[in-house]
Amino acid sequence: MSALKTKLHVKTDSQLLYYIEHVNKHTEEAVRFAFDILQDRNVELPPGTLERIEKELASQKEKENKETRHHWRSNVVDDPDAPEYYSKSAIYVFSILFSVFFGSFMLAANCNVAGKKSWQVIISGFLYTAIALIVLSNIDLNIKFIGPYLVNSLGVLLMYEVFWKRDIGVEKKYRAKPIWKPLFIAAIIFIPIIYLMIKYTR
Repeated sequence: MSALKTKLHVKTDSQLLYYIEHVNKHTEEAVRFAFDILQDRNVELPPGTLERIEKELASQKEKENKETRHHWRSNVVDDPDAPEYYSKSAIYVFSILFSVFFGSFMLAANCNVAGKKSWQVIISGFLYTAIALIVLSNIDLNIKFIGPYLVNSLGVLLMYEVFWKRDIGVEKKYRAKPIWKPLFIAAIIFIPIIYLMIKYTR
């Protein structure tokens, strides 16, 4: 039995009814489990309940399919039973602004929640950032300003391809984790660095 179904088994009938009455607020897996458990408990449901659920799930899936894949919040849900991850867009922004190495810690935290090895993500982020710094410091092109942002953008996309797809899953539904913690850490690290750079470059 899956962890989600085990979790739903301890809920009351009224709590499970909320799942099948508010299909759009929960993952398809949670809705189907809730319906099955209610059936096992011989809870009397209104006629046509299963047909309504299937129709709403199909409508919800069709709506998701119409969203562009570039829209990285398409898998973010409000379902309290869904795992909590840093969103793709949050990791992307932090990686662009503060380095792929910084963003790798956020992705590693997601992998840890998913029960996967997180150290591989961090090491990959460190190696990519180190190599990128060496390359950028030795090129003589007119992209000195935008170069780091282009390199970081490529790096975080590669991290998605390797680790998000493998360890979390492209279609995995999740709740967006607040970004206050990485934002606070970034402020502590980078504000002094920026201050010193401004002070000694005047």
